Amino acid sequence: MQARTPAQPEASTDMTAVLTAAQAALSAGEASQCLALAEPLLDGAQAEPARALAAQALEQLSERCAAAGEHALALQHYRRFHRLVVDGLQQRLARGIETGADDGLLDTLTGLANAQAMEQRLPAMMAQAIGTKRGLCLVRMELDPLQPGRLALTPGLADAVLREIGALLRAHSRAKDLALRHAGETLVLVLSDVELSTARTVCERLRRAVQGHDWTPQHQELRVSISMGLTALRGGDDVKQLMARAEAGLVSARRDGRNCVRTGVLGA
Repeated sequence: MQARTPAQPEASTDMTAVLTAAQAALSAGEASQCLALAEPLLDGAQAEPARALAAQALEQLSERCAAAGEHALALQHYRRFHRLVVDGLQQRLARGIETGADDGLLDTLTGLANAQAMEQRLPAMMAQAIGTKRGLCLVRMELDPLQPGRLALTPGLADAVLREIGALLRAHSRAKDLALRHAGETLVLVLSDVELSTARTVCERLRRAVQGHDWTPQHQELRVSISMGLTALRGGDDVKQLMARAEAGLVSARRDGRNCVRTGVLGA
């Protein structure tokens, strides 16, 4: 038994190295390689970050196959992507409900963190980003009015849509990010160790994922989109200033017709 103790940190380090390699492959556009690295970790201690990487890889593969006219293969990849996202959300909800995880910091509808989690975690994330001179970006997003508009009156439909968007948001974020439901139909994503250009790429990928998602299980006619306001942390920012700039970006997205990403500039 004692001989196994030194091997445990080494195994954890090995898994972290594999995840790092998978993330690098995904960033380089090698979705198949990323998937091959992440899938063996889905049943282990690193299951959640591995699931997020595998889901992003499958989504990219689905998009590429669709663009190449390989629609059957695109659908196959997309179904695997959707299954990973839904399974992950169900597991997180089960953990939160059964164990009271995060001391009440979980939003049980979406499986994301709640506004209280942002109050507790965001100041420390900002301080770390400034101290290490690493980027941090914050995104405020909201569900656009459901289309066709008459569907907004369908009981429970908005909640069902938010639940699915919560799963998609988790699939497009990493363990070190903070994804939460701030209030009502407003969500927040805090991206660690990224600059504005990378954050915009993440936002566009998420926006397309929501728009292209299969919403027919909720309603045959349903179409869904989200609007986003994005900003990067600046020296001297507090939480209020960071959120205000992101809100300004969200206002710009509404003004520009919704279903888009806009960078927040106060006074614009």
